[in-house]
Amino acid sequence: MGDVMNEYLDVFVEEAEEHIQNINECLLELEKDPSNLDLINQIFRSAHTIKGGARTVGLSHISDLTHHMEDILDYIRNGQIPVTSEIVDMLFECLDALEVMLDEVKSGNTETSVDVNSLIEKIKQLKDKYLSGGSKPAEAPTPKPSEQEPTSEKKEESKGEVSEESEKSAKKEIKRIKLKYKSPKTTVKVKKIIKEKIEIPPEESEEDFEIPENLDEIINGINKSVDIFCNLVDVIEDPDLKILLEKIKEFMKTISEGEVKINKKIFETLKYITKMLEDIASGLEQGKKIGELGINVDEVDNKIKEALESQTSKEPQIKEIEKESEIEEELNHETFDLSEFVDIIREKLDEGYKLYHLKAKVEDECLLKSARLSMVLTRIKNVGEILLSRPTEGELKEQPFEELEVMFLSDKSVDEIQKELENIPEIDYIAISPVDVEFEEEVIEVEEPQEELDTEDIPDAYKVIVTLDEECLLRAVRAYMVIKELKNIGEVIKTNPPIEKILDGDFNGTKFTVYMKLKEGYNVDDIKEHIMNVPEIKDVQIITSKGEVSEHEEKEEAKAQEQQQPQQKSEEKKPEAKPKTDKKEKKKSTQTIRINIEKLDKLMNLVGELVITRANFSQIANKYQLKELNNAINRLSMLINELQEEVMAMRMVPVAYVFNRFPRMVRDTAKALGKEVEFIMEGTDIELDRTVLDELAEPLVHLIRNALDHGIEPPEEREKMGKPRKGTLKLIAQRERDHVNIIVEDDGRGIDPDKIRKKAVEKGLISEEEAKKLSDHEAINLIFLPGFSTAEKVSEVSGRGVGMDVVKTKIESLGGSVVVYSEKGKGTRVVLKLPLTMSIITALLLKLADQVYAIPITSVLDVTVVNRKDVKNIEGTYSIIYRDEIIPVIWLKDFLGMSHLQDKNKEELTIVVIERSEGKIGVVVDEVVGREDIVVKTLTGILKNIPGLAGATILGDGRVALILDLSNA
Repeated sequence: MGDVMNEYLDVFVEEAEEHIQNINECLLELEKDPSNLDLINQIFRSAHTIKGGARTVGLSHISDLTHHMEDILDYIRNGQIPVTSEIVDMLFECLDALEVMLDEVKSGNTETSVDVNSLIEKIKQLKDKYLSGGSKPAEAPTPKPSEQEPTSEKKEESKGEVSEESEKSAKKEIKRIKLKYKSPKTTVKVKKIIKEKIEIPPEESEEDFEIPENLDEIINGINKSVDIFCNLVDVIEDPDLKILLEKIKEFMKTISEGEVKINKKIFETLKYITKMLEDIASGLEQGKKIGELGINVDEVDNKIKEALESQTSKEPQIKEIEKESEIEEELNHETFDLSEFVDIIREKLDEGYKLYHLKAKVEDECLLKSARLSMVLTRIKNVGEILLSRPTEGELKEQPFEELEVMFLSDKSVDEIQKELENIPEIDYIAISPVDVEFEEEVIEVEEPQEELDTEDIPDAYKVIVTLDEECLLRAVRAYMVIKELKNIGEVIKTNPPIEKILDGDFNGTKFTVYMKLKEGYNVDDIKEHIMNVPEIKDVQIITSKGEVSEHEEKEEAKAQEQQQPQQKSEEKKPEAKPKTDKKEKKKSTQTIRINIEKLDKLMNLVGELVITRANFSQIANKYQLKELNNAINRLSMLINELQEEVMAMRMVPVAYVFNRFPRMVRDTAKALGKEVEFIMEGTDIELDRTVLDELAEPLVHLIRNALDHGIEPPEEREKMGKPRKGTLKLIAQRERDHVNIIVEDDGRGIDPDKIRKKAVEKGLISEEEAKKLSDHEAINLIFLPGFSTAEKVSEVSGRGVGMDVVKTKIESLGGSVVVYSEKGKGTRVVLKLPLTMSIITALLLKLADQVYAIPITSVLDVTVVNRKDVKNIEGTYSIIYRDEIIPVIWLKDFLGMSHLQDKNKEELTIVVIERSEGKIGVVVDEVVGREDIVVKTLTGILKNIPGLAGATILGDGRVALILDLSNA
């Protein structure tokens, strides 16, 4: 039950987060266009959906808050309350509270720390204020009849009217076949083994007992099993099993050392232990602990003690003898409702099958009651088809039962069935009786569901009848999950019961109906395929205007559609039309499942290991020059590359995942600063690795806050400068080759280089002489120094001097770079250059002395060889002329603190040209080994914080290479 509830909560949280995001976006649009009724209705529906889902999974605090949000939204769409800034602020406050409550649910807490009652009271006060005329409502738009959704009160009225008018027409006489038991009960005589206890003098018991030949085999088997379990006990983490094994070991030790004489009681205890160890082994395969198997350590201990006491007992022993007896067992057939199986039963009886009623009971001493009854069900399946059982197979797995009753069909006789059920341990008795039934036709008057649609009235419409498992607990949740799946492949026209009832959790049946039309490129097969993605679905029935669709018809229709589509395209003479395979690819992309991010991470790590292994094989192939091995490695490389691309694609997420949180932040921040800002997002469908994207949020928060606080001017100031009152802030994503640029751009006051120089000197970050030497571009880049800020005072938004430093550090830790472009009075543009992924990258391998290092290929511009005399010392900095540009040069050995090393080449220098945020730089290395795909491993311990090191990797030959970060070289 716990796992099922967690699954429902996960579904609810996922849905609720989507709806909260939708409400956020709609509220921002609604604030710009208060008369837009479509937006109001969207917000209302999302709030209603969250309320219904929360009620279904028992989160009353969430359903209460959304209910009151829904209430005030109802008044808004009826024109009784206007859309004002005050109303929007209050709804945003409710959304913030809902996000907190959802985070609490995700962390496993179904209670909340949010003061929901105060929020509800605030909603009520605001509602009363506007309804009582405390603030004169603005002219609210009167919705058109086609657009207006009824209020909750009108909905109730309209429901009443419909049922009153259509009461007569809704009723219909139908004929149905009814199953009737000829005899409701049957009494069956059952043979049962009755155990009796008799007293036996000690002498008699000793003389009558003969030591079995297989005694040594039994003792060895027990000792071997105990040794195996003892080796596993720490892994299994079952303290009861550990105690049990210790007691058995002590008992077996007394037997092995000859301290006890084998008598009947000792031998019976050995057999008991053997069987118990077999049951434990079976249980461990299913992940069960001994407590779940019904094994009690104290009971086992008592049996061992009784066996040992039998050695010295002078009292008469009790002997248990078995006698066969006959009892009568009554089977009440009417306790089973077989109405839904009438057609199956009629069909099978015509084929020579019989209907049987079985009752089985386990012995009182049985430890694994449900396990034994499950064996009965399994054996029945070998000889027949089970219709109903009480308890169900699922219930038997949850808790122990002593009795089992089953209704099933079989073409075997009672004797044949009894023979199949023989030798199931610890069964007290099994009673089986054929059940005689008859069928009669009856005419009944039924009231058909209101607003039932006819598929003949809607071309290409499907009526989908879904049946849930009887064991399904939260049926409304499963029904909604089915509807959501069907929306992925088509248009849901109507549901029965209505979607509102399902969302409210007011559905507890096992059947519901969905009327839908399919999107282009989908067929009947897709309906079933998508529905069966949802757990606890028992059956799916699909009906068109032609009648019910069979499996054969489904395949034929799908085949016909696939053949027809390209034919139609050719008739229309559209050579650019996509072939049907494109449609299939599009269709498959919509079929999604949720995967834990940890599983993707593990898969990515395994692919990384394959990349390392591939490099190792490549080195072996180069060493031995075997053609067959080279060919095999080439094929392996192709497969690994394809696998790598697929796994990386799985981890790619649209930047909208992060971008969508900023419109609300911009709105609130601009309002707090008294500024008017138009926020524009572009390229939201560009994808980045989830790991990179998760780390991107914090830098973007700093950049956007800086743009709002320092960049964009107040409206009055902008007007004086001849600018529009409303400033523009853009957040843009652009794909370039193997990286993505994230751009934050504003049309504000820009960055004044002179002001930056002055502040840097005041704060003691640089001297006046150094400030004068800086170019404007270099001066602007001082904003990335720790503690630097141009703000005159610290505000809640920015000015603490930690933001831009954090941005630079974070982006560089992701293997990216930051560049700032700004013009005084015109605005600022910050470009974040980010790698697509951090897991597997292409790197340039360098050599210094005997050690190999790696540099991400994305930061490498060129590799060049220059004469040592061409390296000039310009004002204390070594430089070279590279493509008509003077760039600084450093030696890698100096950067790594290994200046004592001698240059490998005396005259010719190998220089790798690197692109940094501050500009180009040349790095002198001993030699360039080549380029290779490498797996990035994070550094830990003392290596973690060493400047210049970004990570490590394992090369194909097993050596470890450090990955260099030359951004600060």
